[in-house]
Amino acid sequence: MMHKYYLFLFLFIQALPSFSQSKTKHDSVPYEPNALQTVKGVQVYALPENNLDRDFALPYQQVLNDKNCPIYSTTNIGVKYKTDSISYHDYIFKNNGDMFKSGSFRGNVYPLFSGDYGPAGQHDYYAGLHTDGSTSNGKFSYSVNYISGYLNGPSYLDSIIKSDRVVPGMGYAYGNAKSGYSYQYWDGYVSYQLNNIFNFELGKGKQFWGDGYRSLLLSDVSSSYPYLKITTNVWHIQYTNLFTVMQDVEPNAKTTTKNFPIKYGSFHFLTWNASKRFNFSLFEAVIWHGNDNALGTFRGFEPDYLNPVIFYRPVEFSLGSPDNELVGGTFKIKASKNGQFYGQVLIDDFVVHNTLTHNGYWTNKQGLQFGFKEFNLFNTMNLTFQTEINYVRPYTYSESNPAQNYSNYGQPLGDPMGANFIESASFLTWFSKNFIVQGSLLLYKVGYDTANSKFDWGQNMFISYDAINNQPNQYGNYVGQGVGTYYAIVGLRFAYIISPKMHVKAELGMSERLEKQGPTYTSSPYIYIGIKTSLGNLYNDF
Repeated sequence: MMHKYYLFLFLFIQALPSFSQSKTKHDSVPYEPNALQTVKGVQVYALPENNLDRDFALPYQQVLNDKNCPIYSTTNIGVKYKTDSISYHDYIFKNNGDMFKSGSFRGNVYPLFSGDYGPAGQHDYYAGLHTDGSTSNGKFSYSVNYISGYLNGPSYLDSIIKSDRVVPGMGYAYGNAKSGYSYQYWDGYVSYQLNNIFNFELGKGKQFWGDGYRSLLLSDVSSSYPYLKITTNVWHIQYTNLFTVMQDVEPNAKTTTKNFPIKYGSFHFLTWNASKRFNFSLFEAVIWHGNDNALGTFRGFEPDYLNPVIFYRPVEFSLGSPDNELVGGTFKIKASKNGQFYGQVLIDDFVVHNTLTHNGYWTNKQGLQFGFKEFNLFNTMNLTFQTEINYVRPYTYSESNPAQNYSNYGQPLGDPMGANFIESASFLTWFSKNFIVQGSLLLYKVGYDTANSKFDWGQNMFISYDAINNQPNQYGNYVGQGVGTYYAIVGLRFAYIISPKMHVKAELGMSERLEKQGPTYTSSPYIYIGIKTSLGNLYNDF
């Protein structure tokens, strides 16, 4: 009976009138939060207007209509194709046309490369290939990236990779700290726009849902994973169903990539432009392990989680399921012509009495985000400012069965710090034509476990919260408990976009990572220079 109910609702949604007022076309743009806005992985550092009353401005992808931005045209945001032939110079440096055309199909193929070099032999480089294409009517599109790389980074990053055996955002790390680590990475998708309402996308990649530099709900921190995404646009509402296949790579794992356990995820994201100045969204996620250890059976993908109706809790109760569920929401308020407030609420576990009395009960597992963006700061064209605070309580994202924690391939699906932390991230950015300057300041307080201790203070999501003496305190838990550690990361970088079409930029940057744990201070300065093609956002500021 339950299955018939869900089927009816899904068919009802499909039958909604096709005269939807939303004009947004499909836009699978690799999101780079530290750039504020991207188009196909190339960094755009300002939105000239911040209108929520445009074509469906989602919390995780803004609509960009400014032809003065250095890399305006892409295949997936309604740019009309030129039919005349173009020179290679115009293709590479002016972002005109496409590399190849056949009838109504247009496409591109170009190399991907990066070479960052710093002091003491530190370097990060990769080489690969990109291809994308679409039909002129926008019905069909695809994109594929493949790279092979090598990393020998700052000492703190090497220690993280050595422990987790994962290159952040890229996948499994081959090698060792002395010689460096090699890695391989690919992502891609095939998209079909059925009509003005439905889009279907099958691929391997990352998602980022939110308006901030970080996302507590679903971020692009981890490596790519297979997914199916169904996006529905009706009126001022967009509803996204995302189904994923992920891998559980626990830190200090000694196995090979072929043997990593499989886990599955099902995500819902419903967002509504309630007015020209206000947008809010509802979020839900369920993670479950491919093997049921209690029953000793292989579960695979649960058909019940294919239901298109947001919220799963009634289904969870009916199944008696032990799976890991999270719910939450976002908001965005246009405060002025160029400014907006935004935020997120994440609920992993919630007991009303314990939450309202602020007694610090360990199962009060929640996260909060609040931020602000200003475009054309002080009426200065192309000067943007963004600042936000993220707060995640101890034990959030963790689970009784650690294989069902909220992670993929050894990295969180939320903030890269995991849980039991508070952070502040601020950016000031200016660009003029192809020149970009950005300054950044990130501040953290994190509570870690004591070395060789059996106590879990709530930061490490990769261990079970049912372990012996897992919670030293049932009550009185607070953010930063355990071994309190403070971080300050200051950065400055200069970039020049060489080729908007091929997403090539030259970059010079410097950063200083300061860490204080008890009386001990550690400094990790890093200066680099390089040339690269952008490939989504890669995080190393944690």
